[in-house]
Amino acid sequence: MIDHDDEPFEQFEQFTATADKKITLTDEQLRQRIMHRAIAYLSRREYSQHELKQKLTHAFADAALSHVESERAPKLDELIDAVLEYLAKNNWQSDARFADNFSKIKGERYGSARVKQTLSQKGLAREIVEEKINELAETEFQRAHEVWQKKFGQLPQNATEYAKQSRFMAYRGFSFDIIKKILKGDFENDE
Repeated sequence: MIDHDDEPFEQFEQFTATADKKITLTDEQLRQRIMHRAIAYLSRREYSQHELKQKLTHAFADAALSHVESERAPKLDELIDAVLEYLAKNNWQSDARFADNFSKIKGERYGSARVKQTLSQKGLAREIVEEKINELAETEFQRAHEVWQKKFGQLPQNATEYAKQSRFMAYRGFSFDIIKKILKGDFENDE
């Protein structure tokens, strides 16, 4: 009697035995792989240059260690930097475009302080961050009111509700002046 379940298992064992061999790449082949990976990441969503460098460094950390020489690791950073420079030069990756998209999406739900902190963590230049925060500051009261209206919809009736609502709005990154105006019901005076 033949057991057909053994055949695929034997093929799998043969495959894993050959998969253990180390493949060495030239610098140009490694650069091409880095480029393809970076383009694949950017095809899904925008990334800041700092964020993309972290992802690529993590993705190719094993490639740097599996090469013949240990001196290859510093070359990986140089290759990644060259790829990132090429992508930025050809406008495939743009920190300004990333900040624009990010502040547009997150600005709907979060205050300027929270967006500023997150953009700074993404490794963006201070000028880009300040520009986006100034744009968001113009609509801060309106956005805060919309977030508050969606979450609570009515003014706090006691100190506990007031504290709960103000904590929520502060967590979202809205300024305390705007939070006070909203929780007092001063919706007409939107500076």
